[in-house]
Amino acid sequence: MQIITDGTRLRDEHGRERVFHGINLVAKGNHEPHGSFIERGFKGAWTKHDLEDLAARGFTLVRLGVMWAAVEPAPGNYDQDYLDWIVEQLDLIHDAGMAALLDSHQDLYSQGFGDGAPRWATLGSQQFDATELWSDAYLTSPALHEALDAFWANAPGPGGVGLQDRFAAMWAHVAAGIGGHPAVVGFDILNEPAPGSSAPGIFEALIGTFAAVTGQDPHQVFADFDEPEAKLAQLARLEDEEVYRQVGDAIFPLVQAFENEAVAPMMERVAAAVRAVDGQTLLAREHSYFANMGVPSGQPALADPAWVYSPHGYDLTVDTPAIALSSNIRAGVIFSRHKETQDRLQVPVIVGEWGALSLGEGVRAHGEFLMDLFDSYSWSWTYWVWEPGFAGSEAAATLTRPRPIAFAGTARSWRVEGSALHAAWEGQEGGQPSVFFVPGGAETHSVSVLRDGIEIDVRQDGPWISVDPGPGYFELSPAR
Repeated sequence: MQIITDGTRLRDEHGRERVFHGINLVAKGNHEPHGSFIERGFKGAWTKHDLEDLAARGFTLVRLGVMWAAVEPAPGNYDQDYLDWIVEQLDLIHDAGMAALLDSHQDLYSQGFGDGAPRWATLGSQQFDATELWSDAYLTSPALHEALDAFWANAPGPGGVGLQDRFAAMWAHVAAGIGGHPAVVGFDILNEPAPGSSAPGIFEALIGTFAAVTGQDPHQVFADFDEPEAKLAQLARLEDEEVYRQVGDAIFPLVQAFENEAVAPMMERVAAAVRAVDGQTLLAREHSYFANMGVPSGQPALADPAWVYSPHGYDLTVDTPAIALSSNIRAGVIFSRHKETQDRLQVPVIVGEWGALSLGEGVRAHGEFLMDLFDSYSWSWTYWVWEPGFAGSEAAATLTRPRPIAFAGTARSWRVEGSALHAAWEGQEGGQPSVFFVPGGAETHSVSVLRDGIEIDVRQDGPWISVDPGPGYFELSPAR
């Protein structure tokens, strides 16, 4: 599948506007430094049946983790067995009717701390101490800060080669070897770029601003964020949208400096390496780690004709037992910030991560709120994350809902009300139909399509609905 950008829209090789909804699949590995990629935990637990289940939910995109530590276990030595396994997954994804966005995933930069970079690309001498909430290490770990600073400085690693140069060469190797696979539509250059030694200062400024805006002692706010119940009480203050936005605006210059001075040169370096071997596959660029939390992204445009903005966002309860208490207001502020960034950059959006609703109960309302919001923004997305047991979860049931797949023309809007899909588009001539997914029983499948106000025939095959291409104004709604 060939996907191109058209302003803020994605189009396929037939000229149809495409909307991708899907999920993340990633095997992050364990902390075993030696052995095959399987022994090091880089083989995913999902099966062909799991991928078919995802496709049956109307998903059309898998954000597939491709781990630097697995691709390049030794400097300049690429693991063909791992890449062959990735190709096997791409074959299964393609056979199931889905596409893939390859994600160079990382959490805490390195396999030595979390996952991502190889240990040989992790420079530093300090001891790493894990934190109770894994992501707090971004704020507190000198070992992590030292390694990240070395990466952002493109410090020389083994053989005197810069770390970013190694990373870019790894991406070029992946793009040249498997980027031409028919399932691959894009390369997500780096997951959630995070600052190193500047991170504690940014967080301190964030807490200080929050304390000032809410009239609190910053020392007490810091202390409260270490106590689960007190932390929830503090987070409740951010349900005041004006307060939340004031905090984000105050921190913006610090995040912008990191994104422009450190992240942007790395992105340009990797983009150049990939474009030397692949001139057309989409490049996905993310914002900094702090933009996950509602600080506006200040990243510049990527100098490339085929790139998409791939924001992430979670409510501040993510990765805690309080996930079912997630706030629609706070999450809405976070994604409204990403919409502002899209409006500035004028590129398509594929939300790379959202949700993390796990296998628990009580998550439907938050999930539906976010999908409704993304629909109102006309965004594509991939939910975080598939895990064993996903198919039977409340999250999976929530995500299995009507959605557009392709518009033979240009979408004007779509929305889901209850279990009903409403969509409108300007049609155009072409060789392929508009396609929609409407799950449910036979009665709920039934839809009506008007073309310039006159009802026309549609083809329905279970949950899949096709509408012939052609000029005119089309409206899809439930049959009366």
